Amino acid sequence: MSVTIANVVGSGDLHVELDLAALEEDLSTPYLEYDPSNYHGLYVRLEEGGPLITVYRSGKYIISGSSSYEELDVTNEGLLANMCDLGILAQGCDTGFGVQNVVCTATLGEELNLNALSIGLGLESTEYEPEQFPGLIYRPPEVGAVLLVFANGKVVITGAQDVDIAEKAFGHLRSRVKELV
Repeated sequence: MSVTIANVVGSGDLHVELDLAALEEDLSTPYLEYDPSNYHGLYVRLEEGGPLITVYRSGKYIISGSSSYEELDVTNEGLLANMCDLGILAQGCDTGFGVQNVVCTATLGEELNLNALSIGLGLESTEYEPEQFPGLIYRPPEVGAVLLVFANGKVVITGAQDVDIAEKAFGHLRSRVKELV
């Protein structure tokens, strides 16, 4: 595999309205934070340094910071088990949980001139403003992902629905860079 997973993000819906202040009191996990004056979601970590779960009053939730699909699934199952234990959710309830975004990293293995690359890739599908952000933002129209390309050859692929799309996006970039260099 030429890309490495950095973060897998998933979301679901408990289909129940929640009292987040009460939920913060009832949950016993290593990390809980609910400060509605700062943000309207309840932050939960089931283990120290583990993925972050953001739970909303509507019952919707997002899990971010997983380094694999397996870790994402285990975290989701842990959240649902906690909700069942508290009587908020029935055992086996379908939350429609699924992967929303996979962030991957890769390297082209060479230094790049981002000014020249932005022109070569096409100004209509690139953004490069080094005063604002040090990387080139590449949105190839035929690939469902966004690539952040840095002068040292490192690449961050975001917005992909799965690793196959991230691989395809990186392969596309790599072949375009080879054509241009």
